[in-house]
This record gives sequence, structure tokens and C-alpha cells, in this order.
Amino acid sequence: MFSDIINKVLSRQVDYSEELRVLEYYIKGLLELNARLSHLAPFAHHKGKRIRSILYFTNWEKFSSVSRETKYKTIALIELIHFASLLHDDVIDNNMTRRNASSFVQKYGHKSSIVFGDVLFVKVIDEFLKLHDNNNLVKNFCLKTCASTAYGALLERHLTIDSSFQECLKMSALKTSSLFELSCFLGAYLSSNDFQKAKASAIAGLCFGILFQFHNDIKDYSAPSFEKSEDFMQKNITMPLLLLRDFFQFDLSKFNSTNQPTYDEIKKLMHTPEFQVYAFDVLSKYHKRITSLPGF
Repeated sequence: MFSDIINKVLSRQVDYSEELRVLEYYIKGLLELNARLSHLAPFAHHKGKRIRSILYFTNWEKFSSVSRETKYKTIALIELIHFASLLHDDVIDNNMTRRNASSFVQKYGHKSSIVFGDVLFVKVIDEFLKLHDNNNLVKNFCLKTCASTAYGALLERHLTIDSSFQECLKMSALKTSSLFELSCFLGAYLSSNDFQKAKASAIAGLCFGILFQFHNDIKDYSAPSFEKSEDFMQKNITMPLLLLRDFFQFDLSKFNSTNQPTYDEIKKLMHTPEFQVYAFDVLSKYHKRITSLPGF
């Protein structure tokens, strides 16, 4: 549904292949600052899509005078904030794999994952604040984003089948979209010092994050069997699920029953043209905010 704009961003992995290669060098270096954190290095290098970095580089002014160290270290730290949040997510969801490989929790256990996630989070924020010591705007935005991510994770645990779509949307904006928002803002602001341009980029990043989350939620209901759907197995309340309730009057009490017929019914409804059109209409304002800006 929103795959066009997501694929457009992902296609830039080729355009920024050199930048992404250098980024991995900085991520490795940051983890090796502390010998204990070096245990995390192999897991951090299970890279995923690096979408936050791509958005950062997309918004970076080509002829910026900012130092190479600041440019790369900034986004490396943002990626590590995201990685720290994944360590905690894997504990909460008991994920034994992450990005097609064994997760940290699978190898070292729940207690170590929680502690390492906490230590990494604190170390990364400390490094970020030192790097941007003379820029209160950037420091405050980073701290606000970290708080938003944590609060969004808390809201996610309190979503139920009776929650409103707006509550779920708020959770997604905080938990998922805030780091996209920050990445876009930093790419534009650090390289241009143009606050208005950076503000517009940040809004686009926030909107992109919402669409990205919705797209992933739909994709999770594309698996052939219910055991392969993480959201269905863990009973995660997602935006598409609540729209099914509101648009098709789908009885979400069925969602509590983990079986193939219920999964197939949800999957079928989510992929009907009627639902796709309805969902796009509900989220179209976010799509418009993104496509109205250069770079998207």
C-alpha cells in the first residue's frame, strides 16, 4: 500500500553505499570504546535496512562544512540508540532471532540483555551529548526522542482490543517514528543550520515512520501460517487490526484465539481492496506530507 515510498527510500542503499560502509566503521569503533560493550558488536552488525541512516544521508547537504567525525558519529549513535531499544524489545517479546540470526537474548539470556541494553543506552546518550556539547537544540531533541521511544514502548504494553486507533497511532509515532524524525532533522539541521528546513524534514520523517510501521504490520499478516506471524502469536495490537475492527466491524475477541482459521480471516480481510483503500484514506495525510518535500 505504501510500499512505493518505502521502496524509494530503500533503493538509496545503493546511492549511499560508501556512506553506509563508513558508518559501520564508526559503529564498531563506538562499541569498542568500552571493552564490555564489544560483546554487542557482532549483533549490531546484523545491520537490517539502516533506514534511519539512509534518511539522515538523504537530508544531508552535499557541500556542508561539518566535519566527517561529527557527520558519521552522530548517525552511528542514533543507530546504537535503536539497537539498545531492540535489545529490550527482544527480551519483552522473547525473540530468539533478530534479522535472520540468533538474537543477543538467545545467546546471553534475558538478564544480560536487559543490563547490556541499559548500559548501551546510557553510554550512547553520554557520547551524543559530548559530541554536541555546544548545541542545546540538538541535545534536547535527542533526549526528547529517547524519552518518546521509551514512553511509546510503555504505551504499546497497554494497548487492548478496545483501544482506539488514535491511541495506537500515538504509540507508533512515539515508539517507532521518533528516531526517523530525529534522523531526518539531524541530517538537515547539522549540515545546513536551517531550522525551518530541518523542521519540515523532521515532520516528513515522523510521517514516514507511521507509514513504515503500518506497512510492516500488514506484512506480518502475509505469512502462510499463523505461527510465522509475530504479531498474531504475541497478540500485538496494531493499527491495521484496529482499522479492521472499525471498518469491517471485525470481532477482535476472536484475536485472543490462536488458530489458523482466525489468522486466515484477518489476513484475508487485510488484503481486500476495500480495506486497502480505506486504510490509505485514513493515512493519506501522512503520505502527502512526505511526498510534498524534496528527497521523498
